[in-house]
Amino acid sequence: MSAQINELVTLAKNGDAEAFGELYEIYYKEMYYYACCVTGSNELAQDAVSEAVLAAFRQIGSLKKPEAFKGWLFKILCASCKRHYTENQHKKAFVYLDSEENSGEEPATDDDLDVSLDLKRALSELADDEREIVMLSTVSGYRSREIAEILGINAATVRSKLRRSLKKMKNMLEETTAKGG
Repeated sequence: MSAQINELVTLAKNGDAEAFGELYEIYYKEMYYYACCVTGSNELAQDAVSEAVLAAFRQIGSLKKPEAFKGWLFKILCASCKRHYTENQHKKAFVYLDSEENSGEEPATDDDLDVSLDLKRALSELADDEREIVMLSTVSGYRSREIAEILGINAATVRSKLRRSLKKMKNMLEETTAKGG
């Protein structure tokens, strides 16, 4: 598959919009899921993915190595998610907590994500950079070296933050379970 992806990237770099569309089809679900987890909102995720895809389409000519496409694309997506998350801080993921407290149920915007409410809470308690690292590692399957490249930080820092973040989440989830959910 990677040879096929490299070929599509090369075609897209040469202006083939159909090839870029095929790349979009390959990565859309992963991008969307990542964006949902980072932004905490389907709406923000859709906006972030749309913005990232448009930026990637416009900038694909600047990509030097076709095999680096996925990391390059997710670097653009990370920046887009940060922008949407920050600009819409008042509407971010914590809205579902108010909805849950007021109505006793999870809001409809999260109905297509297969992630428990407790896990969403644990993710929402992490700092932005911690959440990004966890999501890039667990959802997108990137290694620390790749995450470091995407985020522009040291790989050892990524490993350290990932370990601490996962431990924080584990502790939060254990506390929630001990309290009875």
